[in-house]
Amino acid sequence: MGKILIVDDNKEMRSRCRKILEKMKLEVLEAPDALEVVNILMRSSRELDLILLDIQMPEVDGRGVYEIITDYTSAVPIMVTSVLPVREQELRIPRATDYYNKADGDKVLTSKVKTILGL
Repeated sequence: MGKILIVDDNKEMRSRCRKILEKMKLEVLEAPDALEVVNILMRSSRELDLILLDIQMPEVDGRGVYEIITDYTSAVPIMVTSVLPVREQELRIPRATDYYNKADGDKVLTSKVKTILGL
């Protein structure tokens, strides 16, 4: 079992990802913004196995949230998730563990999560 944090301002996207990950028997936490990410990291950063991070969010974008996360912990893999092409994602957040284009579908997401978690 693993614990995944979904960081996305879109409630429907968080819900969709939650359903996919829970079918994989993973525990899921959600954060709609940077403030909630900080709250979760303060409570359970050592328990997280993966963070799914959206790029386009209001107030603090994915790059800013990425920096916040890596200030707390560098041990948790971060997969950037966006509607942007993967190459654009790589340019915006070049040091992420992996990248996922939301248009690629659930099977690609599942495969990438399994690979990162070693399942």
